[in-house]
Amino acid sequence: MRWQNFSLYCLILACLACTDRENEKTDLIQEGFRPVYGTLEDFKVSFFTPREVKNPGKIYLYKDYLLINEKQKGIHVFDNLNPEQPVNLGFISLLGNTDMAIRNDVLYADSYGNLVALDASDFASISEKSRLPLQEWYLGVPAPAGFYFECIDPEKGKVIAWTKSQLKNPSCYAIN
Repeated sequence: MRWQNFSLYCLILACLACTDRENEKTDLIQEGFRPVYGTLEDFKVSFFTPREVKNPGKIYLYKDYLLINEKQKGIHVFDNLNPEQPVNLGFISLLGNTDMAIRNDVLYADSYGNLVALDASDFASISEKSRLPLQEWYLGVPAPAGFYFECIDPEKGKVIAWTKSQLKNPSCYAIN
């Protein structure tokens, strides 16, 4: 008798699992990120007025300067003549930057899989000396880890940033 009850129970569960869900109009709204697309012009190295350090990465000392990486965005330049009170001089915009080194007034930094050499003899008039492609960044900035995102459309260009958005039925998820 127990097997008959168990078989009946399994049959009922199987029938409930086979409901027609195709006709249900449920839209899942999920917080996630939308890509911001850009062109090669967006990858141009420029020096801007000082800005607040929001997402710091590597820190580097060179002569009387303190350089602080702003993850994926560029490098903050501080006058470090008085280490007790460094003075924010400006910001080097260098998209995709996470690492840097400097020697003989040449600042070496990464930018979306490229190694970029910058003339750092005068930070206010910093200029790109050369760019060596180390790997091809087909899509640009990766999506923030642990979130859903609007899938990337390579036809629209490279992703230069992400904006937090409400997404309808997202199908892409960034694991790491």
